Amino acid sequence: MSQARMRLIAAGGRGALLVCLGFLLSGCATQSLNRARSDFYAGRLNEAEETLSSSRIPQRDRVLFLMERGTVRQAMGDYEGSAQDFIEAHDILVQLETYSLSRGAGSLVINDAIKDFVGAPFERTLLHALTAQNHLARGHWDNAAVEARRIIQSLSEENRRNYPDEAYSRYIAGLALELIDDPSNAALQYRIAGELARRVEIDPDTGRLAHAPPPAADTNGVNETHRAWPEPPAEPNRPSDPWSSELVVFLQLGRSPRGGTTIGSSAFHTPPVYAEIHANGQYLGRSYLLSDTAQLKAETERVRALREATKTISRIAIKEGIAIAVESKNNEFAGDLTRLVLIGLLEHPDHRRWETLPRWLQVARVPAPPDLTAYTVVLKDASGNTLRSFDVDEPLQRRRDLMVSFFRENPGRL
Repeated sequence: MSQARMRLIAAGGRGALLVCLGFLLSGCATQSLNRARSDFYAGRLNEAEETLSSSRIPQRDRVLFLMERGTVRQAMGDYEGSAQDFIEAHDILVQLETYSLSRGAGSLVINDAIKDFVGAPFERTLLHALTAQNHLARGHWDNAAVEARRIIQSLSEENRRNYPDEAYSRYIAGLALELIDDPSNAALQYRIAGELARRVEIDPDTGRLAHAPPPAADTNGVNETHRAWPEPPAEPNRPSDPWSSELVVFLQLGRSPRGGTTIGSSAFHTPPVYAEIHANGQYLGRSYLLSDTAQLKAETERVRALREATKTISRIAIKEGIAIAVESKNNEFAGDLTRLVLIGLLEHPDHRRWETLPRWLQVARVPAPPDLTAYTVVLKDASGNTLRSFDVDEPLQRRRDLMVSFFRENPGRL
């Protein structure tokens, strides 16, 4: 037998052992993640946080667990703990930029699920956006600006490549820079966010948002779901004498698709809800959709499919080579068994994703009374019908005439 075939057999044996050990741990990790996600979306936040804190976590899933726990803690109002989780996840991602040869080679023989989870590019950007929100919630303006610069770096053409840019994170970066008195760079981020957002105009000098006319027909399919949504209803009248103070609310609404959800499913074509902002019985303004994680997932998968096709073909060829090498020892049954395990059982895509992310990422920037201590979020469907309302009094931070808050819809209602 040739030396090359012997090396293939040895690689196959090591790969099988890695699979046995790895999947024993990953099964426990998957069960813990699923249980925590179920608790989160049932509104049992304490139980979700406890599961994610006490579970034994394979190293390759460490970033994913931190992303999920950071989201749960943010929903609980633990902004410091959430920021710590998100920052730790970022630090691990920086370390993983040094490619792991052992796991990289293993993925060529087994599948990408054995590799360390690094998330989709838009998930890595949102990691910084949600970290910035935690800093804004505590009035830590300089720390939020640090995350703003990381957002900008993450969305640079060099780092993003062909993956989608993202308007919500751009807007957060713009606001964080505005709050530390960097208006020119803030305006640049607002301008890019306005170019990216569908049906929304953003004034780069003020960050104020308004409806834009319907986009011209395009040919790449990206706007298909947006063209199917109804026209936005007319806004109620604002106060006749608007205040000089402004309230900016970042809204996280709905539930993002699960990891294995297909692009063509109905989950990708649900019209978004939006929010009206009220205070003291007065209508202040409404929110505008900047990013849709379902759409970002779909666009990411289109790019990723082209990148992964060649790798998948090569991996299957290597597996078939291992099976042929086993058969060459006059053991046809062992060769078929190898083929069944390596190709039939282990050749599946990596569906891991950050599933506690919201679906619709929106911003409201409205005039507000300078003594504002609370406001009301009134959720509306795409036709303007009222769904439910929530009173919000925290987080609510002030810097001069600008107040900053954010709202995540109660996960137990989704």
